Amino acid sequence: MGIEIILKMLLAGVLGGIVGLEREISHKEAGLKVNVLIAMGSALLAGLAVELAGESQITNALPMLAHIITALGLVGAGIVIRERFTAQGLTTAATVWSVGAIGIAVGTGYYLAAFAAAIFIVVGLTALKIITAVLEKQGKVFAYVISTEDSASVIIEIKKVLMDLGIKYINANIRKSKEGYEIEMAVHTSQTKNKSFIDRVMQIPDVKEVTSENL
Repeated sequence: MGIEIILKMLLAGVLGGIVGLEREISHKEAGLKVNVLIAMGSALLAGLAVELAGESQITNALPMLAHIITALGLVGAGIVIRERFTAQGLTTAATVWSVGAIGIAVGTGYYLAAFAAAIFIVVGLTALKIITAVLEKQGKVFAYVISTEDSASVIIEIKKVLMDLGIKYINANIRKSKEGYEIEMAVHTSQTKNKSFIDRVMQIPDVKEVTSENL
């Protein structure tokens, strides 16, 4: 029985490695090593739970499996908190939890389900990455409020930045404020260019603050 558990751990490690390799290629923090370890650890604990419970009383292993799932949830929660509740952190946490589920499936003898899950996860992550890239190219509408002391010179510099980045603005408005002027404008661009635009505008003399909102 010990050899069987070792083989299960190896299989789980391979399947976890398939998912981890995709994460590693995508330069995510929870890469190859993390996913392999989680898959193998889950398979070991699940395999031991089933063996100790006995094949005739498989339901006795359920409490142990529930504890494994809870532990995986705590690991995922830690990742989400560390990544400050970003979408990237949520994706990483979900991937780690799913890899743990693959390990449990292998440990309890559901090899086909584990293999299918690994393939589905990799295909799903790859497809979503492509879709996200396409949507990113299409761009979004961002609204800016630029606080400045001298509106005329700043507008000239902003137009130069827009031309350099290839961004077209939808509309713009200037209003007087207590400390100078506020330039309100809306543009259609990608998230990457949005960040570049803000960084460039902040370097313009007389610009005090730039706030951005995705419409």
